[in-house]
Amino acid sequence: MIIPEEPYLGFAAFCHIAGAFCLIPALLHTRTPQGTIAWLISLLAFPYIAVPFYLILGRRRFSGYVETRRRQTDPESAWGELTDKITDCMVPYAIQSSDTAGKIMRTLSNIVRLPVCRGNSCRLLIDAANAFPRIYDAIKNAEHYILIEFFIIKNDSVGQNLKDLLIERARAGIRIYMLYDEIGSHKLPPGYISALRKAGVNIEPFNGKRHFLSNILRLNFRNHRKLVVVDGSTAFIGGMNIGREYLGKGALGYWRDTFVQLEGPSVQQTQISFLEDWNWAMLKCGPSSLPRLRWEITPQPEDETLLILPSGPADVIPAWKTALIALANSATRRLWIATPYFVPDEGVMAALQAAALRNVDVRILRPERADHILVKLSSFTFLRDLDTYGIQLWAYQKGFLHQKVVLMDDDIATVGTANLDNRSLALNFEITAVIHSPSACAEVKAMLERDFSSSKRESLADYNNKSLGFKMLCNLARLTAPVQ
Repeated sequence: MIIPEEPYLGFAAFCHIAGAFCLIPALLHTRTPQGTIAWLISLLAFPYIAVPFYLILGRRRFSGYVETRRRQTDPESAWGELTDKITDCMVPYAIQSSDTAGKIMRTLSNIVRLPVCRGNSCRLLIDAANAFPRIYDAIKNAEHYILIEFFIIKNDSVGQNLKDLLIERARAGIRIYMLYDEIGSHKLPPGYISALRKAGVNIEPFNGKRHFLSNILRLNFRNHRKLVVVDGSTAFIGGMNIGREYLGKGALGYWRDTFVQLEGPSVQQTQISFLEDWNWAMLKCGPSSLPRLRWEITPQPEDETLLILPSGPADVIPAWKTALIALANSATRRLWIATPYFVPDEGVMAALQAAALRNVDVRILRPERADHILVKLSSFTFLRDLDTYGIQLWAYQKGFLHQKVVLMDDDIATVGTANLDNRSLALNFEITAVIHSPSACAEVKAMLERDFSSSKRESLADYNNKSLGFKMLCNLARLTAPVQ
C-alpha cells in the first residue's frame, strides 16, 4: 500500500512554522546567551522535538499570576484596597535602618512590596523531630483557622497523622485551607483528598482547577513552598514536607532539615503569600471570596526584625537571586550557605567569588548523599570555580542535608524553602524568612558550626582524581541544570 506524502509534508511544514514562531519569544525572553543559542538551533533544526519541549520548558514567566499580583498593587482595584488594608496594619512596626544589613533588608522590601518589621520572634526548629510536634501542637490549639501549604504530601504514616488531625480540627469547627503542588504530590491518592473535603477541609492543588493543556504548559513551574499559619498568630516556614523520610525513616536515613517558628508581623506577611497562592488556585476568586483571616498584630517582646520574602516565576525582579547576590556583595566576615542542591547561575557564582576575593569566609554546605543524581553530578563541576577563588565546599556526612539556610556575618540569616539552583532561582515558588537579629544569627551560627563538624571539606583534587568518564558525565549533567 502506498501512503500519500501530503499529510507528512503538511505536518512537517506545521512543525517548522511553529518552530519559527517560537523563535521570537526564545530570542526575546531567554535569560542567558547560551540558552538562547541552544533554543534557536534546536527550534530550527529539530522543531518536531524542540517545539513541545520549548512550550513546556522554555517559558520563564508564570502567566496569569503576574497579572493578579499587578492588580494587587493597583490602589484603585479591590485587590489594591485589600493590600492597603493589610500593609496598613504593619505600618506601626515598619522600620528602616541605614547600616549595611538595613540597606539589604530595604532592598528586598522594595522588591516584594512588604515592609521590614520589628516586633517579631523567631525560633529555630532543628529537624522534623522538633518541628513536627510544634506544628501539630499549634494545629491542635487552633481556635479559628489553619493555613497549610506543602510541595509534597505523602500518603504514609506521617501524611495519615496529619490528615486525621486536620479532619478532627475541621469537625471541631476550625476553618482549614490547604494547598499542595500537583507534581510534588503526584502520588497522593484521590481518597486522601476526598476524605479531607468530606470533613470540611478546603484543599486544592495549586493549578488543578485549570484545563489540561494549561497545566501541561506550566509543568516546569512548581509551588515549592512549605508553610503553616494558625489563627494569624503563629507561622512555620522551612524545608520539610509531609512524609516519613523527613523523620529519617526513608532510604537516605537521617534527614537534616530546619524550620523556623514565627510570631509577630511576619505571620501576617506569610498570610499574604498564602492568599496570593490561594487566589491563583481558586481561579482568581477575588478579594470578596478569599478566606477571612486575622490581620491584627501582636508584637513580641523579643522585638526581632524580619521580612518574609516570597519569590518565584511571577517576580518582576527575581527576589531570591537578588537576595543571594546582595548578601554576597555585602558580607565582610562570613557567608555560609547550606543547600541540598548547589547549581548556581553565573550571577550568583560571580557574587560568591567576589566575596571570597575580599577574604570573606565563603562556605557551601551540601549533602554527601544525593536524592537527585543529576544535581549531585552537576555540582562537582563547580569545584574549579570554587576552589580557585578560595570558596570552601563541604559535604555533610551524618545523613541527608536538606535545609535551606544562609548566614551573612552576624547580621542576617535566612531560613526557608529556596535552594541554590535554577529551579529556586527562576522556576519555583518559594518563601524565605530573612532575619536581622543578633540573637537569631548567633543561633544559626551555632547550628551551622555543628553541621560543619559533621562534614568534610571537598577540594578540586577530589574531582581531578575522578575518571575521565565520570568527569564527562558530570559535565553532561550540568547541561541539564536549567530543568533540574
